[in-house]
Amino acid sequence: MKEILPHWHFSPNAPVKDVDEKRMTRGDRAVREACRRAMEGEAWKELVILESLGVRFNELVGRFVSEVASPVLEVMPGDAFHRGAAAQLTHMVKTRDGGETIRIIKTLAVKGRF
Repeated sequence: MKEILPHWHFSPNAPVKDVDEKRMTRGDRAVREACRRAMEGEAWKELVILESLGVRFNELVGRFVSEVASPVLEVMPGDAFHRGAAAQLTHMVKTRDGGETIRIIKTLAVKGRF
């Protein structure tokens, strides 16, 4: 699988590199799979539609953010590698930020950590 380099994250011309799946921990794999399952759900589709319409920070977006983030936070290990991602995702649930939640989940779906 390909990973967009972090410092080019928002560029359409971002270079990519291969993700070494052999070096991933069980926690990384669990988070990656939880993110991929979340991205297949209806809540994810609704969140992407609302974000594309520019709707952010309201009750409806907050509900979808919570539905998408909950399964990912449940499987996220408490180690140092995942603590930052868990904190950011928890903050996105509190602030109802759909756009940033989408970006975090997409990143975690590739390699399971930041």
